[in-house]
Amino acid sequence: MSEIQELIDNFERIEIKENDKKEDTKEQKIEQQSNQDESKDTIVKETNDDQKQQQEQDQQNQNNKDDLNNDQFIEKQLEEALTNKLIIQEQNKGEKYQVQDQVNIDDQLQKQEHTIIKGTMRSDGTMRKDIKVRAGYKNADMVQRYVIPQKRK
Repeated sequence: MSEIQELIDNFERIEIKENDKKEDTKEQKIEQQSNQDESKDTIVKETNDDQKQQQEQDQQNQNNKDDLNNDQFIEKQLEEALTNKLIIQEQNKGEKYQVQDQVNIDDQLQKQEHTIIKGTMRSDGTMRKDIKVRAGYKNADMVQRYVIPQKRK
């Protein structure tokens, strides 16, 4: 029996060794896969980072171009405005005296365009406000109402 027992023990040892080898190979495969996955992740991260940096650079370049275009556009607008202002100033040199004359005439007309009715005393002793009446103003009672053509004389 001892020989049989030895054989069984040997078989069990061999089986344990084989199982250990299988487990070791499985662990090694898992480690290799995890290492590959990590390397893939780092590669993916690096490519993502590179893509992000490239996008940021492209966006900055586009913003710089837009800024240059806006600056050029604004400069052109300013130049046009200045030339228009110079043209207007040249045209206004001759009109300046006419405008001043018109202002004086308008001031005189405004002074004449209204009459002031002095306030009166109420029976309780308080004063009514002065009333400004524009020139050409007609009271609603004094304005003729529209008459249809058939009733006109």
